[in-house]
Amino acid sequence: PLPEDAVWRIGVARLARLRSNDPILRHKTSKRAVHEAARAEYPRTAIDEVILLNERDEVCEGAITNIFLEDGTGMLLTPPLSSGCLAGVFRTSLICGRKARNRRLTLDALKRHPFHVGNSLRGLVQAVLVT
Repeated sequence: PLPEDAVWRIGVARLARLRSNDPILRHKTSKRAVHEAARAEYPRTAIDEVILLNERDEVCEGAITNIFLEDGTGMLLTPPLSSGCLAGVFRTSLICGRKARNRRLTLDALKRHPFHVGNSLRGLVQAVLVT
């Protein structure tokens, strides 16, 4: 995991989109063209992670992380699998531990509330939109 005070700069993919009905997105595979295209929309030094939206403009996931929005009660909100995201190991552990629950998220919600990105390797990392 990263230091507790780490804050990642987050961009939002403008061109690359996920399709919520794509069954491949529910599995960890090497088919990552859309994730790599999203990351390539920004210079390497401009952001730490990029968020992908689906065809309904719902927040899905990062190129290498899941997304977690603070709801003000201590619970984290994370996009449901039906939005087109991967059920990552870290995401699943937070849901099973009753620290997170599924909720459709919008980009506007990320602009108005504190949020984090996370995965098993890096843990939960505070995030801030830069776009």
